[in-house]
Amino acid sequence: MGFRRIAILSIGEMGFHWTRLLKQHGVEVLTATEGRSDVTRKRAENAGARILPLPELAAQADLIVSIVVPSAAEKIAAEVGRTLAKAKRKECLYLDANAISPMTAQAAGQAIAQAGAAFVDGCIIGSAAKLARAAVYVSGPRAEELLALKEAGINVELLGGEIGQASAFKIVYAGLTKGLQGLFTELLLGARKFDLLQPIMKRYEESFPGLLDKVGGSIAALTLHAGRRAEEMRELTETFRHYGLEAVIAPATRKILEEIAALDLAKPSESGGREGDLLETLELFSQRGLLERK
Repeated sequence: MGFRRIAILSIGEMGFHWTRLLKQHGVEVLTATEGRSDVTRKRAENAGARILPLPELAAQADLIVSIVVPSAAEKIAAEVGRTLAKAKRKECLYLDANAISPMTAQAAGQAIAQAGAAFVDGCIIGSAAKLARAAVYVSGPRAEELLALKEAGINVELLGGEIGQASAFKIVYAGLTKGLQGLFTELLLGARKFDLLQPIMKRYEESFPGLLDKVGGSIAALTLHAGRRAEEMRELTETFRHYGLEAVIAPATRKILEEIAALDLAKPSESGGREGDLLETLELFSQRGLLERK
């Protein structure tokens, strides 16, 4: 394995499953939990990560992987960059695997480059719980080195040599998945209001076999991840605007995701797991008044 020690920042749901998979392939996983919740620390312990202060982590890791909410990506990169500079770790690779705009990726990359270390732009496409079937897309001058992660069971796809390509790929893909989540949530709550939920779900299945089943699990996860996914739609909207395009669907999707996040339904798990199914989630949304006119 090309990377003997990999640091994961931070151990959320995706980080939990990355840690478990890497350890199964003999990789030592490090993390830092300063400023994080007790649940995050417990989740890291349950995953089998070794918890270290950030300076020690930076001194030991061969690869640092950032898996945080989009709004924290640039801040984390800056903090790690300063730490790598003090540790004189120019050989360390930094993989930003967040759902961020190309502009944010370039800013994060500059923070790492100032430390003399190497930045790889990346994104994760797929479910945390089914990581073996997911893919990590990477771009940048040293992105090819991340192909070594295949030895640890992580599917890596090389997009090109420019920072920003992987980030653009992620947010355009996220526009589809989050857009479907928002659309189905809205339509199914409407069908429930008309007492037509089961008939419309049956018709959806007949017209688009398997689609609702695929999207349903991700709707259930919105109780925990709606805020993060709303940030992804903000990144998509800002990217389009930066390149002279005006997004229409992404801002609407962001709005419904922000409304779900405002319901404050999140129950962080110490094991990286999710609870609930589509019907239970729709019932919960309805009870909390989601989409009801104020």
